Amino acid sequence: MKRHALTVTGALASMLLASAVGAAERQTLMMAGAKPDAKVISEFLFPEAQCENAKYQCMAVRPSAERSVGVEVRFPTNSAELTPDARAQLEPLGKVLASRNGQLAPGEIVIEGHADARGSAELNKRLSEQRARSVVQHLVAAHKVDATALRPLGRGADNLKEGSRPDSEVNRRVELVRKAK
Repeated sequence: MKRHALTVTGALASMLLASAVGAAERQTLMMAGAKPDAKVISEFLFPEAQCENAKYQCMAVRPSAERSVGVEVRFPTNSAELTPDARAQLEPLGKVLASRNGQLAPGEIVIEGHADARGSAELNKRLSEQRARSVVQHLVAAHKVDATALRPLGRGADNLKEGSRPDSEVNRRVELVRKAK
């Protein structure tokens, strides 16, 4: 899978991603160190939403590539417990997803859990699944996001964010992915 990443610091416009992508690719919006902005996230994940109340012909369409939001939701070593900082990072995502209740297909939003390279493959897989479920439970409980739209998925240590530093805390994370149609 080919990936294209866009890093947004603060509230820069998310439409800076200009490369043409195929259906098997993923476009990623990275929220680098800043508190995620709900408007930027919404416009990136759901560009077709701008047409929902239009009184004219609108040409926005649902993206044909997967789109993910890399939010700085980090976990302590060997833990799936959400920290206060992690809950704050999930706040805008929760608002965006809750605003789409009733409009998302079952499993359309995948919450991918990741682990660093410490520990066995089995442990990392289980831990990353627990992290993904932790985020799903939080989004459902705190923001009333439709649980059927969310699908937790553990990736283990197979997709390290920083491969040159396999034990780095940046590898213990979750990413939100909107599946392509």
